[in-house]
Amino acid sequence: MFLAAADNAAWCRAVCRLHGAPGRLGPRVWASGRRTPPLYPDAVTLSPDAVAADVLAGIDTEAAGASVKDSFARLDLAPHGFDVLFEAQWIHRPAHPPTPAPPPDASGGPVWREVDGPEE
Repeated sequence: MFLAAADNAAWCRAVCRLHGAPGRLGPRVWASGRRTPPLYPDAVTLSPDAVAADVLAGIDTEAAGASVKDSFARLDLAPHGFDVLFEAQWIHRPAHPPTPAPPPDASGGPVWREVDGPEE
């Protein structure tokens, strides 16, 4: 789960950086001190140990419109004027082992063969 939260924060950080709001990455929270692009959060929690102070210290709480993606659904930000917009769950599927590459032919490239139908 931590990897999913970190990857999500990295995505938000990359998009926000392109819009001039790169934010700061900490051990428990990524946060932008300025408003992020529409539909992007101002902060993403990276750890279930994140607390409200971690988030609030990194975002602009004076201007309207701040949003926080609480990756672990553990923060209570209601005392700070926040409302839950929606709740969701992380969904994951275990990875399968990688499929081995076919052996190369004499030229060092892959072995190609003609297929007979869509089931191949």
